Amino acid sequence: MKAKIRPLKNHAETDKLEIAACKEILNANGNEYTDEEICRIRDYLYQLAEIQCRHFKQWQAKQFDNIISINRNENETEESIPLYPGEYRRTG
Repeated sequence: MKAKIRPLKNHAETDKLEIAACKEILNANGNEYTDEEICRIRDYLYQLAEIQCRHFKQWQAKQFDNIISINRNENETEESIPLYPGEYRRTG
C-alpha cells in the first residue's frame, strides 16, 4: 500500500486538520466514517504524534549528553611535556 502525499495549504503547526480534509482522506477507499468518528481518529493520531515527538526529543537530549567534546581546554594553562627531551634527539 503506497501512501499518498497531500500538501497542506496555509496550515499552521498548532492548527488541526479540517474535518473535510480528514473525511476526504479517510473515506477515499469507500469507507464511510461519521464526523464524530473522524474527529476521534484525528485526535488519536495527533496524540500519537505528540508522544512520538516527545520521545524523539528525550532520545535526542540523551544522545547529546553522551557526546564527549574533544575541544576541552582544561589543561591549557599547564606547560606541555615534550615527548623526546634532551640534546641528542633525532630529527629524521
